Amino acid sequence: MQTVVRQWSDRKKKVQVPLFSSYVFIHAEQRDLYHAVQTDGVARAIHFNEAPAVIPDEQIDLIRKILAGPDAFEVMDRSYVKGDPVAVVHGPLKGSRGRWINWRGKKRVSLELEQLHQVILVEVPAAFIEKINADKL
Repeated sequence: MQTVVRQWSDRKKKVQVPLFSSYVFIHAEQRDLYHAVQTDGVARAIHFNEAPAVIPDEQIDLIRKILAGPDAFEVMDRSYVKGDPVAVVHGPLKGSRGRWINWRGKKRVSLELEQLHQVILVEVPAAFIEKINADKL
């Protein structure tokens, strides 16, 4: 979990959110994986080359050190594909919906906003957007 500042209409508040949205890490033997994915709310296990993904202990330890340290960090979802529907959830364009175009440096993205039936290409911080279902666009 990580602490982030979220803006509501009347106030800002620090809240705890998952470090990697929609991911849960478990330590289990492969034979126990079936029982883990039967848990309510679990959609599936991540696989690479038809085998369950294994995160080395060293990488888990590194994540723990980053979380315990004083330095600021940001987790960015690099799985966006051109045309993915997104919503702007922070900043002056909050509430806008559009399509993800590409990365513009390490922490900024280009979006195509279709407001007013015109295409506007705008660059916003990556932390300001999140993927949405295409039917919400």
